[in-house]
Amino acid sequence: MANQVSAKAKAGVVGGGLLVVLALIGGVLAYHQVPEGHEGVEKNWGAVTGNTLDSGANWVVPVMQSVQAVETRPRTYTMTNSAGEGARQDTDAVTVKTVNGSSVDVSITVRYTINDEEADQFVSDWNNERQMERRLIRPTVKNNLQDEGSSLTTTGAGSIYTNEGREALRATTQTALEKEVAGEPITIERVQIRAIDLPDSIDQTLDEKEQAKQQVEVEMEKVKQEEARAEQKIVQAEADAEAIEIQGEALKQNPIVLEERYIEALKEGETIYVGEEGVALTRETDEDESGE
Repeated sequence: MANQVSAKAKAGVVGGGLLVVLALIGGVLAYHQVPEGHEGVEKNWGAVTGNTLDSGANWVVPVMQSVQAVETRPRTYTMTNSAGEGARQDTDAVTVKTVNGSSVDVSITVRYTINDEEADQFVSDWNNERQMERRLIRPTVKNNLQDEGSSLTTTGAGSIYTNEGREALRATTQTALEKEVAGEPITIERVQIRAIDLPDSIDQTLDEKEQAKQQVEVEMEKVKQEEARAEQKIVQAEADAEAIEIQGEALKQNPIVLEERYIEALKEGETIYVGEEGVALTRETDEDESGE
C-alpha cells in the first residue's frame, strides 16, 4: 500500500514538473520583443490581422500568432559603383547611355521611411523592406536615370557630369519615386546622386582640358603682373618728370638759389651750364675736363 502511495506521489511530482516546463515554454513562445525603431505587425496563421504592436515587450498566442517587425526609422537604398557599399555586394551603379553614345555609371542613394501607423498595410502590399526595394525602388530609379541620362550630353555645358546635369537626374528620379509610392505607406525623403563615373578616355580628356585651362590662367596672371609693373614705372617716370618740372619752376622763381649753387660749384672746381631761363642743366667736374 505504501508503495502505491509513493508511486502516485512521484507521478504527481513528475506531472507537476511537466506542467511547469510547459508553462515556461508557453511563456517563452508567447513573449515577443519588438525592436526599437520598428513596428510589430501581428499575424494569425501567417495572415495580417490589422493589429500593430509598439516597440518593446508584447504577448501573443503561441503557435497561432506571430509578429513581423517593420523598420519605421529612415532607411537608405544605395546603388553604387563601389563593391560592398550598396544594397548588393557587387558593383550596382546604373549604366546610362548619353546623347553621344557614351556609357556613364551613375551611383545613387534613396532615403525613405515606412509610415509606422500603416505598417500592416506595408506588409500586406510588399511583405518586407527588401521586397519593396527590389520591386519598386530599384526599377523606378534605373528606368528614370536611363531615360533622363539619354537626353544629356557626355561633356560640355549642362552635360551629365556637371552640377546642372546631376540636379536633373536627382530631381526627375525623386519625382518618379514620389509618383510610384503615392497611396503607399512609404515616404521618399531624399534622393542623392553620389557619383558620375565617365569613361576613362573622357576623364583623361577632361583632365587635359582642365590642366590647359589652369595653365592659361597662370599665363594671364603673369601678363597682369607685367602690366602692373609697367604701369608702376610709367607712374614713377611721370612723378620724376613732374618733380623736375616743379624744381625748375622753383629755381626760376628764386634765382638767388641758383646763384648760390653757382658760387658753391665754382669753389669746388665744377662747371655749371645754365639754360636760357637760368636753370642748371648739367654739371661737370675739373677732372672730367682734364680727362678730355
